[in-house]
Amino acid sequence: MRRAAAGAGVMRARIGGRRAGLWLVLAGLAGLVAAVVTLRAAATPADAGRVVVARAPLATGLLIDETTARSALVVVPVPEGLPLAGVLTDPGAALGRRIAVPVSPGEPVTEAALGGAPGLGPAPLAVGERAVPVPLSAAGGGAAGLVTGARVDVVASTGEGPAGRTAIVVADAEVLAVAASPSPDGLTGTGEALLRVSATQALRITAALNFAREVRLLVRPADEVGTPGPQEVPAP
Repeated sequence: MRRAAAGAGVMRARIGGRRAGLWLVLAGLAGLVAAVVTLRAAATPADAGRVVVARAPLATGLLIDETTARSALVVVPVPEGLPLAGVLTDPGAALGRRIAVPVSPGEPVTEAALGGAPGLGPAPLAVGERAVPVPLSAAGGGAAGLVTGARVDVVASTGEGPAGRTAIVVADAEVLAVAASPSPDGLTGTGEALLRVSATQALRITAALNFAREVRLLVRPADEVGTPGPQEVPAP
């Protein structure tokens, strides 16, 4: 009897030891899992898993101010592990910007919808600005320098012989876009350059294109951009 009791005690001691060891292993695994989750959370950007979408239709030209941001934009979660490039994660990033293309309800608000990421492309037209097309033939051989973001002077010539004169119609105009097709001679191109100008400057350029003997686009070097600022003279 004593031997049986002693054997049972030894057996219970062994089982108890195994259980204690098992609990220690489980506790260690739980701690490891917690540490991994913590590290992953620390490595995940605060903006991950969120995207700004339109709560209401956003029309082209709409200015996103604080009131519009509160009423027409909402932040929603996105599936984990789904990287989305070019989307906004904070409505504040849209403040002061205008919608460049229509955005439907439930559609993400992207940098493209706002006219492109700041510094990576032309900004949308502001109030009072106009986009004026000028034939690429006006640039002559300088058409190769007409690229998006370039600056040009619009020059017009009127009259003939001693009575002729040439004047700058608009200086330092920004090229918004170029739609070109190669020409057989490689010197002059067909197509148009779209310029950003003020409403008044748009009228002057249009008048020059309609009535001047010749209109030229002169591409400015980068060092002269903004020096001096836009200038106007009476249209020919």
